[in-house]
Amino acid sequence: MTSSALRRIPLSAILLVGSVVSMACASRRIAAPDYGIPLCPAAAQQDLFSPDALQCWFTAPHGRWRRLDHQSHHDALVVYIEARDVRDAETIARLLVDDPGARTYTEILAYVQVERPDVTSRVRRVRWTRDGGFETLDF
Repeated sequence: MTSSALRRIPLSAILLVGSVVSMACASRRIAAPDYGIPLCPAAAQQDLFSPDALQCWFTAPHGRWRRLDHQSHHDALVVYIEARDVRDAETIARLLVDDPGARTYTEILAYVQVERPDVTSRVRRVRWTRDGGFETLDF
C-alpha cells in the first residue's frame, strides 16, 4: 500500500479492527496446566476422602477442583481445596458434606483457594454445621 492509500483509511475503521482483534484475544481462555493430574475416576467421586481422590481433578460449574488435604479434630473436619474459581466453594462443600465419609462430623470446614494464587487471591471458607447449615467467609 502506498502512503496516500493509508491516509484514506478512516481512523474509525482502524480502531474497529483493533478492538475486534483485542476482544477475540481476551475472550480466549488460557487452559491451566494439569500438572500431570488426571480427571477423577468414578471410584474417587464415590468417596471424596479416599486416597484416589487426592490424585485427580473433579469438575465444578466454574472449572476444576481437587482436595489437597483433610484433617479431623474431634467432631470437626477441615478440608483444604484448590479450585479454578472460589465461586465453586459452596458447591464443593455440599459435595463434601454429602459424602459418606463425612457423616460422623458435626462441623465441616472447607477452605478453598484458587488454583494459581497471586497477591489479589482470596481464600473462601465454607462452614457447615448440623444446626446452622452453611456459612461462607472470604479471607
